[in-house]
Amino acid sequence: MAKRFEYSEDIGYPVDRVHATLTDPVFWRHRFEEAPEKLTLDESGGPGTLTATMRDSISASSLPGLVRKVVSGELRVERADEWGPLDGNRADGRIRGSSTGIPVRIECASVLRASGEGSVLELIGSVEVKIPLVGGQIESLIKKLVRDMVGQDRDAVEKWLGDS
Repeated sequence: MAKRFEYSEDIGYPVDRVHATLTDPVFWRHRFEEAPEKLTLDESGGPGTLTATMRDSISASSLPGLVRKVVSGELRVERADEWGPLDGNRADGRIRGSSTGIPVRIECASVLRASGEGSVLELIGSVEVKIPLVGGQIESLIKKLVRDMVGQDRDAVEKWLGDS
């Protein structure tokens, strides 16, 4: 059974600037400048939209012990962030994640909205791991990874905007 989650992160910049960053190919290429082959960008959704798909490989030896028990070899993970256009003070998006080696599915609805002088990024989603007995424990680990990922995204956006 999938585990649901809700996370939010405050971002200290106006929603229009944050959205412009999240839909800017230059921002994403900068984040992946050391491994550009791990990033695919799709701007075909129209102005003010972007889908950034990230792929990575993780060796089993660097995974938590619980996960190593069910994975042999390399784990390939994929994450796709989709952002729609800014509509007033709000933009809707979606985050999806999957992997080979573990039958995992991550689905999130994301909302970027204005909040005072800054912005808030909200995620509502679920993670499902279809492995008998230990799937629920792995789902809990992945929920924490998603929360960490959202914090890293916030940090990257704030650094980018602070440097510009």
